[in-house]
Amino acid sequence: MDDKDAAILDALAADSRAPLKAIAAAVGLSRSSVQERIARLVADGTIAGFSIRRGAEQKGARAYMLVATAGAQCAAVAPRLLGIAEITRCDSVAGETDMVLTVEARDAAALQAVRDRIASVDGVTGVVTMPVMVARFAR
Repeated sequence: MDDKDAAILDALAADSRAPLKAIAAAVGLSRSSVQERIARLVADGTIAGFSIRRGAEQKGARAYMLVATAGAQCAAVAPRLLGIAEITRCDSVAGETDMVLTVEARDAAALQAVRDRIASVDGVTGVVTMPVMVARFAR
């Protein structure tokens, strides 16, 4: 990956819907060159996917859930969490907590139901829920 690829990634991170022509002008390449580079970045896994961010009024309730596992079995527990659609991110971390989950649900009651499902997963020994009160910014 060179500086032009990095500039293309920065442009896409800022606005993934930006027209190729606008990205090309910003990075100093032709439209076709930008298109080829994006295709290569997707093919080699540098770009893992494209997504949307919902507006605040569309998100409902969000929380971070700190998960403790029996014997730090993150690798065994993570696949068991895949079936819970409300979990939008799952990270293994160092420290007293083994995993941090980002959970989005329609309301607080739905968050509680998700929390209960997570707590019942084999290998999970504890869940601490930290509801998001105010979203300050996201990138």
